[in-house]
Amino acid sequence: MKKRLVFLIGMVLLASLVLGNGDLIGKEKHLKLLAVQENGEEFKGSIADLYLELNEGSGRVFLETFPLTKMDTQISTRFAKEMACDYFDLDCGRYDFIYTIKAKSNIIGGPSAGAAIAALTAMTVLDLDYNDRIVITGTINSGGIVGPVGGVKEKLEAASENGLNKVLLYMGGGSLKEGNETQNLIEFAEENLSLEAVEVENLNDVLWHFTGKRLKEDQVAWEISPDYQEIMKGLSDLLCSRMEELGKELDQFDLEDSELEDIEEKKEGAINSTLKKDHYSAASLCFGANILINELIYDQENKSSGWVIQQINNLRKKVNAMEDEVKQEKIETISDLQTLMIVNERLNEVKEKMEEFKESEDRHYALSYMEERFFSAITWKTFFEMDGKTFVLNKEKLRNSCMKKISESEERYQYVSLLLNGFGVDYIKDKVDLAKESLDTEDYDLCLMKATQAKAEANTILSSLGVDDDNFMKFWESKKKAVENIIAENGGEGVFPILGFSYYQYANTLKETDQYTALLYLEYALEMSDIGMYFEEEKTALWETLDELNASKWSTGLKGFMAGFLFAVVLLVGRKIYKRRFAKR
Repeated sequence: MKKRLVFLIGMVLLASLVLGNGDLIGKEKHLKLLAVQENGEEFKGSIADLYLELNEGSGRVFLETFPLTKMDTQISTRFAKEMACDYFDLDCGRYDFIYTIKAKSNIIGGPSAGAAIAALTAMTVLDLDYNDRIVITGTINSGGIVGPVGGVKEKLEAASENGLNKVLLYMGGGSLKEGNETQNLIEFAEENLSLEAVEVENLNDVLWHFTGKRLKEDQVAWEISPDYQEIMKGLSDLLCSRMEELGKELDQFDLEDSELEDIEEKKEGAINSTLKKDHYSAASLCFGANILINELIYDQENKSSGWVIQQINNLRKKVNAMEDEVKQEKIETISDLQTLMIVNERLNEVKEKMEEFKESEDRHYALSYMEERFFSAITWKTFFEMDGKTFVLNKEKLRNSCMKKISESEERYQYVSLLLNGFGVDYIKDKVDLAKESLDTEDYDLCLMKATQAKAEANTILSSLGVDDDNFMKFWESKKKAVENIIAENGGEGVFPILGFSYYQYANTLKETDQYTALLYLEYALEMSDIGMYFEEEKTALWETLDELNASKWSTGLKGFMAGFLFAVVLLVGRKIYKRRFAKR
């Protein structure tokens, strides 16, 4: 009996070890890619092949392309893989990812294959069956959003020529604007190419088309953190109380209504935002009003250049003192990190204005802006009081996250610069350069802020290229929904994104009056709401030990254990039956 028990346990363990290693190792999966190749001064749609093989490893990404792409796709491949793993909460740390892209001729690379790479990553790790006659063209962005790419019409033609039956497009990708004319590409594909073209919002939609399975539920029902509301209300009250105090000083001067028009508009907007409990928008409007009021006061008092310079010198001392003070803050939560980012960004803006002051034509406005920006930095410090989950936010992790964000932002800048021939995008490069400088000086929070802004600004340009007045609201709603989902997901895990939610509210405030800036703030919201993906939650020693064993490995090991148990039982029963029959003979 003891021998049988030992045998049974041995067979179980053997099967567990064999099956517990996973049946994904060494398997290769494949998708078609739609690409664009240069044909003289024109672009032509092209087809390529994307392969993914999983090896045992630690989450590393390897990429080979045949032939070499014009733009390095290594960065976008790594980001797409990380986005898929984060979006679907996959256990990707146990594999190395070997991607191969094969094309017949040189193609334009960059992030345009991001959505396809993310989709194939998820389907491979989850070992899902999928329809390989479907293809997707689009970038992948924070929140799993499928973003715009160029050459959609040419790619549809290439898909039809190569026997594919469905193309997934980003929201708004079904319309092509050329001059004053807008072509419906979805109708064009159906009527002229016998091809189905469908717009999708996010990775969840993408996998539903490929597999028939919806892996995530939309989480549009969410709660605003009470701590956030309380702290932001206090911040708003401080800025708006300052507006009232400065307004009393301004009342002593006899001013024309036209001079007060912008101030009154901001005051009214702040009151309306406060009634809606949109405290960030109220704070932003009061901040803007304070700059204008202070400037008018200095104009009316005819402050001399010498007096202004003296005020700036005093302000410089305060900024330096506050920078030293902020360095002493213990950064443990994502809220702490985002607070540090926004406080130091405001202090840095003050210092930049000081450097530009000699060239300023309106010194009263320049001083007013510096003073109000400094005051807003003081008010934002109150968010260091907010509680949240503790993350590993040491220098090494911050540096690594900063480097990743710089890579993403630089890649997006290169892509939009290619599409626009470098026209009008220097300001994005300036932010990327500032992020790099901050990396060198170990100001990692400022590095993250500037790189995030650069990426969001590039994404906004890419988005707006395919959005006209007719489809703006459709695109807006899909982007807004994505932001709500990611805020809900993070908020539900105890990581309420204070900047992401603030920018989300401000975007809603701007939607009717400034659509482009509203889209920009939604992009800011997306990036800032998902910043936790670059960091890992801090765990106790016990949880770290369990983490090393890996929950998914337990799941795979359990399958192996059950298979081993059944195999051993069948073997023992068969052995017993064989013995009985043999004995009868």
